[in-house]
Amino acid sequence: TVTKAVLFTNKLFIMEKFLKIVLSDAPTLININQIMGVEVGADTKIQVLLNSVGHRATGSSEVLGYEITATTATDAAKTEEQLTAFVNEIQRSLSTNWQNPIFDITSRLPYAVTAITQIEEEWSA
Repeated sequence: TVTKAVLFTNKLFIMEKFLKIVLSDAPTLININQIMGVEVGADTKIQVLLNSVGHRATGSSEVLGYEITATTATDAAKTEEQLTAFVNEIQRSLSTNWQNPIFDITSRLPYAVTAITQIEEEWSA
């Protein structure tokens, strides 16, 4: 990903950018700077995998990414179209002004998002 750096009083600040998807009046923010990859899951789903570093404490879990479902993307071609649009929105958001860190893509995807779930891994003893 591309990040913008700003230097103030000898300190380096990395600008974080977020994609926002609103579902049932509940916004989900996805940190673009943490996206490691985007891939097709099962039909109707794309997976956004994060470059996250967590801890391995007993009983805790780590969010590895998000699974975004659009039930109207009913076959592989439509799911691929949704994935391509999502990647294009990442690029578009990175080209916006650094003073606008949140980029709403709710209505920009070709198929309406019907569910967003976290992909988690639970660490146990």
